[in-house]
Amino acid sequence: MASSAASPAAPARRSSAGPLAAGLSVLVVAAAACGLGAWLGAWWVPFLAGLAAGIVPLAGTRLPRIAARGSVLAAAAGAILGWIIPLWAMALAGLPVGGTARTIAALAGLPPYAAVTVAVVLLLAALQVLAGAWLARAVVPRRSATPV
Repeated sequence: MASSAASPAAPARRSSAGPLAAGLSVLVVAAAACGLGAWLGAWWVPFLAGLAAGIVPLAGTRLPRIAARGSVLAAAAGAILGWIIPLWAMALAGLPVGGTARTIAALAGLPPYAAVTVAVVLLLAALQVLAGAWLARAVVPRRSATPV
């Protein structure tokens, strides 16, 4: 019979459920906030989502450690999702989303296609998230790994 002291210890396996769950939670919260903002006409909500995504990884929270880049990318994907769902819902409800998008594209000097305007709107939502995260990282100091 082998003793427990003689058997090698099994290597500890790291679970990736913590950062994955944190990234999904950032995505869901950003999508819900941006979707509500898009529905209410608050076009600046993706910027606030970017501020939050830039601050959360830098602050000393009890949330699972998520890479700063991962939180910003999840927030950008959430902003895109949050803007596309209300646009899709309005189009399904029979509102003239396509006609409005074509008119806006023509007035902006873009090709008069609805898809171009929708793509530009989604790109602007993602850029607002990136600008908000950049501002948050520029203003909020990082915690040092070694205490002074």
